[in-house]
Amino acid sequence: MNRLLTVYISLGIATLLSGCKIMDAIIDNSGPLPRLPNWGYLTAETNGADWSKTYSNAYQVTHGVVSYLDEPQGVFYGLVSVLYNEAGANRQELLFQNIPFSPQTGRHKLISCNPFVGCESSQEPQVGLHTSLSDGDVLGDSYYTVDSEDNYIQIDSYNAKTQEIKGSFQLTLANARIPRSSNALPDTLRFRNGRFHTKIIRYKGRGE
Repeated sequence: MNRLLTVYISLGIATLLSGCKIMDAIIDNSGPLPRLPNWGYLTAETNGADWSKTYSNAYQVTHGVVSYLDEPQGVFYGLVSVLYNEAGANRQELLFQNIPFSPQTGRHKLISCNPFVGCESSQEPQVGLHTSLSDGDVLGDSYYTVDSEDNYIQIDSYNAKTQEIKGSFQLTLANARIPRSSNALPDTLRFRNGRFHTKIIRYKGRGE
């Protein structure tokens, strides 16, 4: 079994990554809001509506991270995009993990990986969507792939000099928490026409 090297804590949501070390993601939560970096965009239609405009007068942050795995050895790409509501509280976090850098371009099938039901050792490309309640510090519902659907991320280009990555994705995600913690979102989320252009960003907490 892979050795647990670190815990990736993102906006009050703790995602356990077995055998995976996140090198470029340190959250600054010393102020009223996390000071997360944002570069580029991630867009998609979710159940026919613009995901990025789920909350009025709100904002979105998108960026990439790099992970290093010891079993199997390799360098992988992660992508995170977070939606806040108008009060500045985290509401939805879309997290892609274990996307291979080599080959740098190509389509990768995405699987379910709920870390709380025993798949934490899986190194397959995966995705999950996590929601938050209250001021963004209470875990809400979590969504994972419907594996009978065509879930993928397509890497169209990667610039090693600028660390920019472009691509597309398609997802069908279903709520994994019963009973529901909130009925704010439907039980099934269908992401279509997903596109992104972002870059890997290193950031640190305030004072570091």
